[in-house]
Amino acid sequence: MINVVYALRVLIYSICLIVALGSTVSSAEPQQQFLVLPEINYLHEQSDALGEHSGDFNASLDLLYALDVNQFRFFTEIIATDTDARNGSSNIELARYHAGYETSSGTTLLFGLFQLNQGYWNKAFHFRNYIQPSILPPGIASFEREGGALPVHVTGVNVSRRWALRKNSALYVEASFGAGTKFDGNQLKNYDIFNPGTGSKPSSSLRLSYLPNQDLDTEIGIFFVDNRVPILNTPFTENKQKVYGSYFNSNFDALRLYAAVYWINNELNAATENQNDNFYSAWLQSDYRINKNWLPYLRIEHSNGNASSPYLAWFPKFVRDRRLLGLRWDLIENHALKFEYANTTFLQEDSNQWAIQWSMIFP
Repeated sequence: MINVVYALRVLIYSICLIVALGSTVSSAEPQQQFLVLPEINYLHEQSDALGEHSGDFNASLDLLYALDVNQFRFFTEIIATDTDARNGSSNIELARYHAGYETSSGTTLLFGLFQLNQGYWNKAFHFRNYIQPSILPPGIASFEREGGALPVHVTGVNVSRRWALRKNSALYVEASFGAGTKFDGNQLKNYDIFNPGTGSKPSSSLRLSYLPNQDLDTEIGIFFVDNRVPILNTPFTENKQKVYGSYFNSNFDALRLYAAVYWINNELNAATENQNDNFYSAWLQSDYRINKNWLPYLRIEHSNGNASSPYLAWFPKFVRDRRLLGLRWDLIENHALKFEYANTTFLQEDSNQWAIQWSMIFP
């Protein structure tokens, strides 16, 4: 069952905040945007080792609301997911929730729940569904609820600033600090501002982007994340994790190339001894826009992480290698069908995956 009490709590706080922002400047003309992004997925998997087949239908609904009143900003994103249609279970998640202020100089200060300034995929495609070109994201960019091996969210403060440089280029900096995730023995769980619980520790991130031409969709950047992750129900008590990485995105007319590489250092602390666990992960994707309706794409992913890693052993769906091929069909305005095949090497098995997805954005 969806947690109705939790949903009502989010709604009440949001209404109060919207009213407060709207009343700050009575003569201001608020700018609002409300987006609805439903999707339906089918994923079929075949294990190479056992020859077993499994298929799963699931549906989700992503709701986004943004409000700007003069220089005040408010944003919330709620995701409702049918996690298992066979037994009727479902879930509601507050994905992002923040408010803040943009100064006249272009610095934006936000307080609340947002994504870490990490990588490229989740920054470019904040809300997945219709916006991202493929069905499956890169494994290293998976969200916590998807069994991802890296923290993605933080609750605290985020500061961003863009500097215009010579010849229409620009430098963009984002930094965040706040309460991060914890590992409950099964998966990472981010700090929830409406159901905070206990045990979270600080996470901080820094992302630096260079845009050679602000009129073009091209950028290159680096990022750094420092996570302190409490660990429950295992012999370890904490992971002092550092993530270093770089990324690029470039367009060549109809062809788009983009990639990211992560270097992860884990210092796992236990009562008797500590263990260091290091690995890297990288992905490269290419999209080719044939016309406004058809977009074939392919992606390769690779990591040197393996089952002997004490950290990755907790994430059996960690992607070691993947070769993915897909086709996106924008059949009518704001509707898309995607067809995808992936040969994936997880931590302990190889699998062939076939997926189909319908998604849309409204309005």
